[in-house]
Amino acid sequence: MKKIITLTFLFAILIGLPIQVQAQSKELKGQISLSGAFALYPLAVKWAEEFRKLHPKVKIDISGGGAGKGITDALAKVVDLGMVSRELKP
Repeated sequence: MKKIITLTFLFAILIGLPIQVQAQSKELKGQISLSGAFALYPLAVKWAEEFRKLHPKVKIDISGGGAGKGITDALAKVVDLGMVSRELKP
């Protein structure tokens, strides 16, 4: 249940990422980058495929590497979103 809540929160955050909406066509365009947990990677890839069907001008870059890499990349602002599949520690 905790993972479902985390995943729901994760994708809710994506709505606020830097994607531009053109005023005339209301078509989304831009780029989103994700990095992190191998456990979340297949779900993120599937989500990206489905999202691109609706919004082909949005580029989504996804890379694995583990939860630690996702946290590090997000903190370093290398990616927009770090995928983490475990509890965060200070």
